[in-house]
Amino acid sequence: NDNETPPVVLDQHRGMAFERAPRRRSLAWLGIAAAVVGAVVYFAGRGPAKSDVKRDGRLNVLLVTLDTTRADRLGCYGYRSGKTPNLDALAAAGVLFQNVYAQVPLTLPSHATIMTGLTPLSHGVHNNGSYVLAPERTTLAEILKARGFRTAAFVASFSVDSRFGLDQGFDVYDDSFEAGQPFKPVNSERRADTVAALFTAWLENRSGEPFFAWIHFYDPHLPYRPPAPYDREFAGNPYDGEVAFMDEAIGTVVAKLREKNLLGRTLVVLAGDHGEAFGEKVETGHGVFLYDGTLKVPLILCAPGHLAGGRVVPTRVRLTDIVPTVLDMVGLPVPAQVEGETLVPLAGGKKGRDLETYIETFYPRENYGWSELVGLVSGDWKYIRAPKPELYNLRTDPDETRNEAGSAGETVAGLDRKLEDLVRKSAGVAAGPSRPLTAEEQERLRSLGYVNFSGGGAASSAADPKDK
Repeated sequence: NDNETPPVVLDQHRGMAFERAPRRRSLAWLGIAAAVVGAVVYFAGRGPAKSDVKRDGRLNVLLVTLDTTRADRLGCYGYRSGKTPNLDALAAAGVLFQNVYAQVPLTLPSHATIMTGLTPLSHGVHNNGSYVLAPERTTLAEILKARGFRTAAFVASFSVDSRFGLDQGFDVYDDSFEAGQPFKPVNSERRADTVAALFTAWLENRSGEPFFAWIHFYDPHLPYRPPAPYDREFAGNPYDGEVAFMDEAIGTVVAKLREKNLLGRTLVVLAGDHGEAFGEKVETGHGVFLYDGTLKVPLILCAPGHLAGGRVVPTRVRLTDIVPTVLDMVGLPVPAQVEGETLVPLAGGKKGRDLETYIETFYPRENYGWSELVGLVSGDWKYIRAPKPELYNLRTDPDETRNEAGSAGETVAGLDRKLEDLVRKSAGVAAGPSRPLTAEEQERLRSLGYVNFSGGGAASSAADPKDK
């Protein structure tokens, strides 16, 4: 029908949506469509209609976190140089969120956000290794365990070792990286195939009650050393090789769910904790800056028979939204303190607004003595509070090449006030432009790590990371 709305597909190079002319239908596109339909049928059987969402209190929940995984390095997000058939099939059978932000580009604080639905402003974990998630914070595992779910976690790196508090609510928390070792080195990790095997062994012996399991894959983290045959296949891009090896392990997990006849009774949530920079805007790795290369992550929900497959959601969402989304899908109330919003309506096809998101990194200050960076993504804008402020229009400048802070003073001022209100609120400090902070309030902000806010301005005596 030449009058129909052109379908939205993914740009193969950038993972961005564009409209395809209705008349340009070729055998190639028909082949792709057939493959997607086949994947949906394979996973979902006789699933719901496209607009349906079926909440179910007996759904199992499998959370798979993909450490250091950029969304734009997965086939389902438009990348053609990698090899991610299992992730692509899950996306085809489920819901892919196209515009997802981590709140911090570091493993431990990002997982604290994933597990609590809180930003670092509220859960208080700002860096790897030197923070512990407080027992007073409530995790998704604790909520589900209290409702009768069996809970288990299988993690791949020391960054999320149980000593840092993420084990709250888990019946099993497998973080034994090196059997027989008297202590764990801080760089301890294990490969994706080992983690997948631990999960499948646990699943083999589970009983009939619903489960919540968390699998953490760490492979794409520096240094990139994919095992054979991916070391040869991706000799020129070992990061893609690590991602491909991780994808193979995801296939092992999915195969076990299918073997146990659990795929149609499980909500699978796949989420990156943060991305990775490959030299864009100087950075290699992650943690120092707040650019999209280290903050944009994949998020896929797959629940055959409960969520329609093949949907792409362009709305901006956050990792804080995972907890309320899972609770909504299994029919449980969302605790009032959770800061995220359920994504179930978006997953069901409803339109939604882009969600505002707080972002931060304390890594520059705590590791190098430079200034911390905090910011806000709101509307079209990303604002980064730094000794030299940054402002980017993400709609017109998605690569963040034009800092408009010097020419858009009113926008900077408005976003800075909004950011300051968020930080003060998290410290229990009343906001107000004309009221100076008391000494007690300044100390409360300092105790949370927000040095620049305690003095009532963005100026900092510490070096701007951009200058270093």
